[in-house]
This record gives sequence, structure tokens and C-alpha cells, in this order.
Amino acid sequence: MDGKELFAGYDIGTTSSKVSVIDFDGRVVTSRRVGHSQCFSKDGYPEQDARTWWDDFVKLTGLIGEELSLSRIGAIGLSSMCPNVLPVSADGMPLRKSFLYGIDQRAVCQIEFFNDFLENEGKNPLYTRYSSQSILPKILWLKENEPQLFERTARVLTTNGYIAFRLTGSFAADIFSLSAGNIVDLDTLQIFSSPFNYAKIETGIIPEMKWDLELTGTVTRDAYEQTGISYGTPVFTGTGDACSDIITNACLEPGNVSISLGGTSIYIQYLNKPVASPALFVGTGPVPGSFTVGGATSCGGLLTDWVIEKLFGLNKDEKEDLLSGFGLREYKPSDMILLPFFGGARTPFNNPEAKGILFGLSMETGRNEILSSVYESIAIDISMIQDEVRKTSLESNQICASGGGTRNDTLLRLIATILDQELLVCPREYDSAAGAALIALSANSESSLSEVVNRIKQRYSIVEPCSEYREHMFDRKEAFLDLYESNRDLFVRRQKQSSQKVERSSI
Repeated sequence: MDGKELFAGYDIGTTSSKVSVIDFDGRVVTSRRVGHSQCFSKDGYPEQDARTWWDDFVKLTGLIGEELSLSRIGAIGLSSMCPNVLPVSADGMPLRKSFLYGIDQRAVCQIEFFNDFLENEGKNPLYTRYSSQSILPKILWLKENEPQLFERTARVLTTNGYIAFRLTGSFAADIFSLSAGNIVDLDTLQIFSSPFNYAKIETGIIPEMKWDLELTGTVTRDAYEQTGISYGTPVFTGTGDACSDIITNACLEPGNVSISLGGTSIYIQYLNKPVASPALFVGTGPVPGSFTVGGATSCGGLLTDWVIEKLFGLNKDEKEDLLSGFGLREYKPSDMILLPFFGGARTPFNNPEAKGILFGLSMETGRNEILSSVYESIAIDISMIQDEVRKTSLESNQICASGGGTRNDTLLRLIATILDQELLVCPREYDSAAGAALIALSANSESSLSEVVNRIKQRYSIVEPCSEYREHMFDRKEAFLDLYESNRDLFVRRQKQSSQKVERSSI
């Protein structure tokens, strides 16, 4: 292989998109990021326009093209938030904005419909229950609420699947994203067709399923004209962002744990066989023979952004100044409790009706106290997933964290403290886009993913638990659970009252 050949990985996220270009040794040559705004439906559910994803891809390619010749890119890997649901026509045209992953909780009735089916079915090859993360309930929601549009839907694509289609003209979906969306029979690694039949939905709406390192196709002439990436460049299917982070976090041995600290926080353990849990995500890993179990919070960095922008009223530059100046010296164990359920509660509560609560305010409360409670809340929320995983899976061996949240040493120390274990921290340049680039490198060479990752692993840093905060964090965790349980009935009553108001207003 020509040592000058480069490998590009793209990641399309909730509020931004990234590209990383690496060389044959796995070193990051350049990386770029572009932001995009969040979008919501009229009734408040998060959505995104697929044109935004493609525009981001083209912009990112233009940015790296200013630094290097695009002809040097020997292969492309793809990553994205997952599992999104984008209905497209037979010629790949988006028919509406995409339903986002688990933060889109509109399909509550359809989730119940499929969970009732699972209970009556007996055998459950999903090894878990349907939730807001699931793909099929959102397809059924589309069928029931937008039937004319559903009739025109030839395929539903994930985000990385849509980018792959724009580049290659071929439909495909990665097995990790589909399994995370409860589409895959984990015993046979085929589409779990029974619930499709039950809902009278054709399984052909799901594109061809492929592993992360399998080829989707090559760059077409049309894509070359739009991007400048050489005609014929191989495009590998790639995966969801959480699985990209599994790769960069060297989470490729049973028992290893990957924590992704992005807009939401994700905790995933790598396994060699599936385990059953109704509260967790159970799916495949990045390569044949690998499986995963874990979960995600409804907020992570999104919560920090909300507090700083909406509550504190700071702009982007002021936000960066505040966060860069908030270290362990500024952190003070908080007397407050923050329930971070601004988009409902995900793993392990799986309660779309839950709401955010900031409890314990006083006249002395300031920004530092609120920020301290934010970081404590994110750490505690992650530990809830770990508690659930420990019920059904292995004890964690190595835990490695990556993502934008690793820029904050205070957050990392609190996470290590509440998990009661040291954290490996992936170098900041190795994000989910770099994970997609590592997929392209491995798939286009004779090196396995493990061999590729081992080239960068020696650069990981270590964060130790903070003994002086241990008692406080575990006390806050108990209070966190108490506050949630005390308000669970109130969440339900508030939801019923809101529904009744909507019904009255429509009369």
C-alpha cells in the first residue's frame, strides 16, 4: 500500500458533523467540524432534514480539500447518530424529515403495540423490549399518521446509510444500527420478520444489511462532481456513532466498556454473545461474532448547552470561557439535585413522560453551584446504566471514555468516582469520525480493527476516582433516585392533563 494514502471518516451528529483523515499508521492528519441547528416538529419532537447531512458532508470535504489533495483519499468510512429513521422514495429522495434516535419519543402507542406482541410471541430474539430507540414503532407511526407518505416510502435509511447512498447510489444499512433499533434477530443475524408481519409492514423496506467493514459501493461520477472525492473511491458501510466510539475506545474484548460523552451519554459493554435485558439496548458489535449491551441517557452535552445558553443566557464565546474556567477548583459538591430528563428518561428508566427537575435552589445559588449539579447529574445518570448492565452481564474490565465531554476534567473525575473505577481516556482527536476512518483503514488493508486500534492505544490517558468526593456522589445518587420516584406519578398526571388540554382545544 502507498504510505501516502489517506483514509477519511465522517460522522453526522445531533448538532454537528465531523470528518477525520488518518494515515496508514492511524495518525490523525486533519479533522474538521461544522455545526447545524436542532429542528423540531410542530408538536416538539426532534427531527432533521437529510439535506442538512449531505450539505455538512460536502462542506467538510471542501474544508479538508483546502489542506490536502482529495485524490489521496483511498477509502471512506461512515458514522452517524443512530438509529434514525429516514423514509425515502425508490430513487432515494427523502420524503420527510428524519425521525431521530431515542430522543424522539413520539411512538409511545406503537412501542406498546410491539411489546404486547413480544409478550404473546414467547421467544424474543431481540433479547430486550422495544423503546424509543426502536425503528419499527416509528415506521408504524408513519404508516398510521402519514399514510399517503408511507405509501410512497420504498426504504427507510439510517443517517450513514443516506450518505452512503448519495455517494454510491446503493442502499445499505449497517447491522449495528439496525440491531440497536431492534430490527435484527440476534440468534440468526437476519431481519426479525414476525413483528413486521404482525404490523403488515414489508421487510423489504429495510435495505440490505451489512457489517461495518463491508463495502456499500464506490463513489459515483455525480458524487465526484459534488464533492471532489475521486470517482471509484470505496465507501464502507460504517456504523452508528456509539459503535465508532467502541473502536476508538479500544473496546474490542469481552468485558470492555465504552463511554461516549456527546450530546447524550452512551455506556456500552462488548460481549461475545447476547444477553437478555428488558431495560437495555442489546445488539451486535462492529464485527461478526461481537455483541453489545448498554444504554443511553436523554441528555449529556445537550443538558450543559441548555443550562449555559437558556438558563445563563451566554453566547458561544462566553460559554467556552465559562467551561474552560470551570475545573476541579471551581467544582463544589452540590446541595442540589438535577434530574436531566429534558427529553424523557432513557436507560434504564425508559420513561418518556419524565421531565427535568432542578431541586434545591436558594438565594445563594450561583452558576458554579448549578454547573456542579449538572456534572454530578450526568455522571449519576451514566452510573444508572452501569448498574443495569451489571445485573445481566460481565463485570467491567477496562472502561474508556471519548467524546466532547472528555475535555472537562471535572466531569471525568466525577464519572470515575461514581463508577468506582479508573477511566482510560481516548485522545481527543480520536472521536467517532476517527472511528469511521479506522474502519476505512482496516477494511482497505490487511490489518484487523484490533491491530489498527493498538497503534494508538498507548496514547490514552488515565483518570482516577476522587476519594474525597466518593461519599458525596453516592449520597447524591440515592437522592437522585428518591427525587425521580417521588415525582413519577406527577409526570404521568401532567402528561394526562396536557393530553386533555389538546383534546379540548381541538373540539
